[in-house]
Amino acid sequence: MSDETIIPQLKKSFLFRGLPNEVLIELGRKAARRQLAQDAVLMRKGDVGDSLFMIIRGWFKIVAEGANGSELVINQSGPGETIGEMALLDRAPRSATVIASSDAEVLELKQDAFYEILDQRPDLALELIRSVSSRLRFSTTYIQKAIEWSQKISAGDYSLIENSLTLSRAEGTDEDKASQLLSAFFQMVRNVKDREDQLKKQVEKLTLQIDEARRKQEFEEITSTDFYADLKEQARKLRAQRAAQQNEK
Repeated sequence: MSDETIIPQLKKSFLFRGLPNEVLIELGRKAARRQLAQDAVLMRKGDVGDSLFMIIRGWFKIVAEGANGSELVINQSGPGETIGEMALLDRAPRSATVIASSDAEVLELKQDAFYEILDQRPDLALELIRSVSSRLRFSTTYIQKAIEWSQKISAGDYSLIENSLTLSRAEGTDEDKASQLLSAFFQMVRNVKDREDQLKKQVEKLTLQIDEARRKQEFEEITSTDFYADLKEQARKLRAQRAAQQNEK
């Protein structure tokens, strides 16, 4: 990527847009360009965190993976945003898996190169802190919203599911974005509720069938006794007597 191309690309980044052109050029020379197809994994939870990525084109979803392989989208990032910068600060393994949700292109900046730029421009640290703070604020909002919705569902209130937002890339408040992301999870809750309602109907139908079978069995048990046979015979004789009396008249 040429110097003329890299400068406007980096200026779109929330993290690097305040840097002068000569620093951006140096940054571009130190960065490696990567292209990813849709559904390609950029990083996995637990990987060594030795670089950050600036998104040039496309979208990525940050997901938490369940033990059964299922995934829950906990955030999404698009052009101009950076991914993986937290690992450069605490040098801990990656905290989440990041997957391309469309064809995408990123610039990868290794840890050593980033610290070289940071030595030249200490004010970059402030932008990095702002970026991390923004992520933390969103995480807090996300957790609060998840707790609020979970409490309503545990109380039997499913109304929020009908009003949940469809996951989209439209910008909005942290609360809107959290609701959009959580809608994917609560769609699963909706499916569980639908299966629960269907199961209740099946149980009710089965209960009716069991009651009917029990009544039939009880009737058969009663009608098979000698006592019932005697009653039946007495009733037959009584009807015959009445019929004879009717003929005599």
